[in-house]
Amino acid sequence: MSPAAVPATDVCLLVIDDEALFFSEDRQELYVFNTPATFVWCCVEERLEFAGIVAAYAVAFGVPAGQAERSVTDILHQWWALGYLSRLDAPPSSPIGFVTALGRLLTSPGLRSEFRRAPHRTAHRLGLRAGDFEAVMALDERAVECQSGVLAGRQSSIRQAGGSWSSDRLFVAMAGPDRTLLEAATESRMADLSRPSLRRYYRLLTTNFCLRFTSAAEEARVHRSLAHLEVESPLTCDVVLDVLGSGAGHILVQDILPLGFCARLDAVAALVQARLRQIAIDRHRSFLQVHAGLVSHGDRGLLLPGPPGRGKTTLTATLILAGFRYLSDELAVFEGDPLEARAVPLGLAIKPGAVEVLSSSWPEVRAVPVDVREDGELVRYLVPPRGAVAAEATVPVRWIVFPRYVPGADTSLRPVSKSDALRRLMAECLVLPTSLDRAGVHILAAWIRSVDTYELTLGPLTEAVAELRRLCEPGGGPKVP
Repeated sequence: MSPAAVPATDVCLLVIDDEALFFSEDRQELYVFNTPATFVWCCVEERLEFAGIVAAYAVAFGVPAGQAERSVTDILHQWWALGYLSRLDAPPSSPIGFVTALGRLLTSPGLRSEFRRAPHRTAHRLGLRAGDFEAVMALDERAVECQSGVLAGRQSSIRQAGGSWSSDRLFVAMAGPDRTLLEAATESRMADLSRPSLRRYYRLLTTNFCLRFTSAAEEARVHRSLAHLEVESPLTCDVVLDVLGSGAGHILVQDILPLGFCARLDAVAALVQARLRQIAIDRHRSFLQVHAGLVSHGDRGLLLPGPPGRGKTTLTATLILAGFRYLSDELAVFEGDPLEARAVPLGLAIKPGAVEVLSSSWPEVRAVPVDVREDGELVRYLVPPRGAVAAEATVPVRWIVFPRYVPGADTSLRPVSKSDALRRLMAECLVLPTSLDRAGVHILAAWIRSVDTYELTLGPLTEAVAELRRLCEPGGGPKVP
């Protein structure tokens, strides 16, 4: 008997718990397969024939043979249509409609090639509903190919745009419809050449910055949020930035290239923080960037991923007071093999709702001036004591904890599967390598296998900190009721 299917040459599956990491190198797609999909793919790799996969699936998941056959058939045909299988020997799948068939043609070069060679045969193998067969046969092959190129270009643009700032926002009129930000920056820079500037030096990741200010007010506002990153005048400054005042506001300039503009003094610090971070990251080679807080306990890291509003920053600030070292407020940068996290310790951006919560343990938070970010969010940049900042540390992450603030809830820490943790982590992923390969996927899979993964429901912060301290102690783990 021949095998039910043969995997394409560019794909691989790495099992994690009962689920798996699936990677298509040619298409640069990375997925977490659920348990049934992982089981079927493993059967494919074992070169089982179709009846054998169906029988094994029915036993493994305790379902009737008919249901197992439908499930296996649908999974295999979906993979074949997406180009993950180079050959398929299985009965037709459940009927699909015109839109689904068109989507599969647009996303699979192999399927489009087969459609060009044998359109009738391919349409039948797609398992089309009877009423949609003629519509698919009427598709213009050249138009489908052209549209697939447009779709691929849009996806590439979306990937490349991640983490960068919009040039459209930078080159806006400042003083009138005929005066651009570039012109205003040049005029301000030329006017300030004869004036002595205030200078500060900072280091973030592996980049030495020199910041020059034309007003003490700008210098004070920015330095307050970056004081813990200040260094002595370095032998070499990698990047020199000027904060220039103008009649319309404040311009951040590198050489004469404007990087940003804000009209108000209370927006300068946020503008400089955002650009400083982006420049440092762009100049630093990394494997993965994740939206997460990061602290360390001893020589091991505790990662706190999640979207805004989950309580990451408030929890991070409280952990610092409890003796954890601070590595990052909202961005974790991973590098190396095995993966380790590097510090990006900008000031903690405390939002209005967290001020009252933190004030009892960190009273000075009330006295910190309010800054305005580019997204309009009001924040206070809380700078931890220098002794608590691991400014250039790189640590292996030992624990991943997904915090979730629930008003009035009891604090609880519960394990989550590594595959579920990876799925959640990828949702917070900001940057992956431009071109991911199998070696990189193996590094990622080995890393997620090496960490302990949890979800933390945040009630009182004192209880949350106690749970995490217990977790990080030798032999620690969630408290057993």
